[in-house]
Amino acid sequence: MDKPFIFFDLGQTLIDEWNYVSYFDNLLFMTLNDYGARIDHRNYIALRNNLILERKFGSSGFMELVSLMARLTLPIGYDITINERLKDDLLKNKRKLVNLFKDVQEIIPQLSKDFSLGIISNNSSGSANLLIQHGLDKYFEIVCLSENIGIRKPDHKIFQKALVESKSNINDCIMVGDRLDIDILPANELGMMTIRTLDSLYKIQTPLNENEYPKFTIGSVNELPLLLSSFI
Repeated sequence: MDKPFIFFDLGQTLIDEWNYVSYFDNLLFMTLNDYGARIDHRNYIALRNNLILERKFGSSGFMELVSLMARLTLPIGYDITINERLKDDLLKNKRKLVNLFKDVQEIIPQLSKDFSLGIISNNSSGSANLLIQHGLDKYFEIVCLSENIGIRKPDHKIFQKALVESKSNINDCIMVGDRLDIDILPANELGMMTIRTLDSLYKIQTPLNENEYPKFTIGSVNELPLLLSSFI
């Protein structure tokens, strides 16, 4: 009998981005004020969180958030200037500041004994290289990165590609991710079991419709083995 398949998101699911989020927020906050935004830190966080809650911040990563925040706080055209000013700095420091969440190095080999594992992510190959650096890439049979295939979540096609490659019954496939809008929603629509992790910037999201409700919710990925033990 084939093993059930678990597909993981990367950023803020397997990869701890909290240090980068702090760096990003501080840099963008200071830069906006350098250009005359006159926004205090409390209101900066409120604006950023509102973009997440209202789903204004899509699937294009943190640089999209740079542009959105600039448009909200500065005159027309500054978003392009600030984006150009910050993009190299943010890319360089993201590589330095992200790492795997605690216990991922133990959890992945443990899960691979009873489940086949895969990745479905909008993150770049740079983020995926963390798995290689820690010797975990050998446990993942399928890796679908939007950078490589030209399709981004929540498009069903990136999920369908992974599902076809897995040769698994949809009922035996699980999606683990932190975002309701681009992880949980499309996976539910396709009939996968869904597990949401909350150790993420997107933990403030609330379901907008019944398809955004995950089957299970866990505080972080280190709770996954215990949850899945009932499926073995």
